Amino acid sequence: MTPHLYVGFARRDISPPPGIDLSGFGFRFGASLGTLEPLELSALAVTDGNQTALLFSLDLVGLTLEHLADLRARMAEISGVPAANQMWTCTHTHGAPETGVLPGMGGVDDDYLASVGGEALTAARVALVGMSPVELWLGCGRSFMGANRRSAAFNPRGPHDGEIDDIDPTVVVAEFRDPNQKPRALLVNYGCHPTGSRECVSTSDYPGHCRRVVSAAADAPCMFVNGAGGDVNQRFDPSGRRSAANARRRGEELADVTLAVRPHLRRSQTRTVAAASRPAGLHYAAPIDAAAAQRILEDGRQRLAAADGTAQRRRIAWHQVAFAERVLRYTPGTAPDLTVQVQALRIGDLAVAALPSEFFAADGTELRRTACSPSLMLAGWSNGLVGYTPTRRAMQSGGYEVDDAHRWYGHPAAWDPVSGDNLRAAACAAVARTFRA
Repeated sequence: MTPHLYVGFARRDISPPPGIDLSGFGFRFGASLGTLEPLELSALAVTDGNQTALLFSLDLVGLTLEHLADLRARMAEISGVPAANQMWTCTHTHGAPETGVLPGMGGVDDDYLASVGGEALTAARVALVGMSPVELWLGCGRSFMGANRRSAAFNPRGPHDGEIDDIDPTVVVAEFRDPNQKPRALLVNYGCHPTGSRECVSTSDYPGHCRRVVSAAADAPCMFVNGAGGDVNQRFDPSGRRSAANARRRGEELADVTLAVRPHLRRSQTRTVAAASRPAGLHYAAPIDAAAAQRILEDGRQRLAAADGTAQRRRIAWHQVAFAERVLRYTPGTAPDLTVQVQALRIGDLAVAALPSEFFAADGTELRRTACSPSLMLAGWSNGLVGYTPTRRAMQSGGYEVDDAHRWYGHPAAWDPVSGDNLRAAACAAVARTFRA
């Protein structure tokens, strides 16, 4: 039987040295003391003989739009794969260095970011040179290792927004097999925050443990693509606490679901590789009023003037001042406050939709319902990261994702729910375009 595709895969270690500021938790004080589990960068190269694409997965909280543009341009120049055919996904682990997407949580180490770019170039070269014929096999499972973190059952002090199982439980599995049916590489897609530990150590969290177990069982490398998990956390232990041990259990639990799906995979009926992007306009909701912003500004300036506490506390005071100044400068308009590109990558019957936000589970479920793809992976926190895009229900209920997160992301206000609508519409259009290729 003629193989459907040609695929190559490569992995690189991107664990940082001690002393680098980590991202993801605003009140984790102190730089990294070392590495608990290695951070990984994975690269998948795929071609149908006509189009070639690169799919990356990085154990980082996210990438800025500006840094992504530079990475894509360098990758296109050196690899020959155009920027439009590159997809950069992040697992969003909260145990990785700050990259500039959450400026209030730490300083960016430019040398580290440069090294990550270098490792990506190396991985792409290895993957492109190592491409060999494969068939693509696809399937889905379900997992509730994640939980609606806005529910009363998960967070009694939260907004009580829905039930604990109100998530997107879909686990999408893609396996590339050589002509002898031996696995060459696997992709696993699930939407959930990797927030297992607040310790000052770098960690790949549950995605790393999932990859480890799946790779060992399949005797092939595994790439993890995080999905629509903006309002989803991994379930904590019975005491309600996060821990590195609990992250390991949840990753292994997700791996077990993945491995249970493998005997039931179906072969892709097509071998087309295609990529498409569509613009989506993001709009801010109404910011806090000027009087409230002025009070925040004065308080932050007083904290900075006192110059006491740790460097992290001073950074949070600076972040407070910067937020208030943004609000006071902001003037609402009729045009989108930001326009982003939503990309879809097609590999045979599989589509991967990259969403540059913390995409909520309900929006992910709706996108799965409306997208014209036999099998769909949602890649949240991907191709840049601009913050949470809350749903209408979330905006009505409030909570961290609505009231506070935009401050850490460098915005004057939360994104209005129409922003999520626009992202979904752009993703559907991009996926549809690839299936007309």
